Amino acid sequence: MNLPGDWEQFLDERLGAATRKTARRTLRAIDDAAEYRVTDVTAATLERDLQTLLQFWENQWGAKLAARYHPGLPQAMMNNFRNMLRCAFEDDALYLPVLWQGDNPIGAQATLIDRKNRTLIGMLNGRDLEIKKPAPGFALHLYSIRWAIQNDFAVYDLQTGDFSYKYDFGGLERRVECLLVSTATRRNLRDRLEGRSLPVVLARAKGLHQAGDLEGAARACRQILDADPDHAGAFQLLQQLDTARRSRLPQDLGAAAGLHQAGKLAEAEKMYRAILDIEPGHFDVRYLLGVICLQQRRYEDAERQIGLAIDIRPDVPAAHYNRGLALVKLDRVEEGLASLDDCIGLEPGHSQALALRDTVLKTFRHVASAAE
Repeated sequence: MNLPGDWEQFLDERLGAATRKTARRTLRAIDDAAEYRVTDVTAATLERDLQTLLQFWENQWGAKLAARYHPGLPQAMMNNFRNMLRCAFEDDALYLPVLWQGDNPIGAQATLIDRKNRTLIGMLNGRDLEIKKPAPGFALHLYSIRWAIQNDFAVYDLQTGDFSYKYDFGGLERRVECLLVSTATRRNLRDRLEGRSLPVVLARAKGLHQAGDLEGAARACRQILDADPDHAGAFQLLQQLDTARRSRLPQDLGAAAGLHQAGKLAEAEKMYRAILDIEPGHFDVRYLLGVICLQQRRYEDAERQIGLAIDIRPDVPAAHYNRGLALVKLDRVEEGLASLDDCIGLEPGHSQALALRDTVLKTFRHVASAAE
């Protein structure tokens, strides 16, 4: 919202009678400093004030964000907020008033200072949810707007969202445009992580490890090692993860097979692929992954996966039969017949292979003639 040059003018022109009365009473209580007071951030209080703000924010939003997105998201966001606000303070670009009731903080509000454009930009706020009067958020907005006017700022930016309280302050709607800058392929340059991001990714991998997401943590470690093959931290963590994941193989295979039998093919495939990431030479998992592809009519994937399984164990008739079926579906009839013959060679009475071979020979007579 645009700010006038005088605080009283703001009260008279922007606020309704009832809101104006409440605003005067709220600020008078703060200015009297009998029960309520506001402190401004200093170098000595920065860490305390940031902790107060982030604790209030977590109390209000942490559980909701964790349930909706990811258990580690609130902590990651708070780490980012803390780093950003520290940098803003070092650049003299942070306005962070804290509202106190006696010796207890009841609200805090972080606002970025844009002196060039004479603008205060709201970033983050938090409050004690048990306190209703005076409303900490309302009080801190009033205090900040008055400070902005007294210091010759022209704009108080309430940021995105059409919450009703913003209109109470005389907020104006403005279309916000954002630019997304990406590579042409929407992948990292050179398909690798940027070197300066590796400490952040490693911290994320450790967090995933602690949260029990071993596959996600291993994937992050491999991405680090793709960018820096000599990265000791990622290598050590990946070794720990591989050991832990191998110990879970029997349990994971049983769970994946259960999902497969229940018809939950996408979930089963995800688990099969995670197991193969640890044990790429596991015949059963490779074969069952091929069967899932066959069930989903992804015949090229099915032929490839079952072919890899046959490379591991060429003595399993069912694998040759299913590979033959996939090849026939791909119209690679001669290869399909050869695979069916391999199945029958291992198990001469394999009824499905015999029946499919007979059907193929009748349907594709030119192939039958060539075979004879």
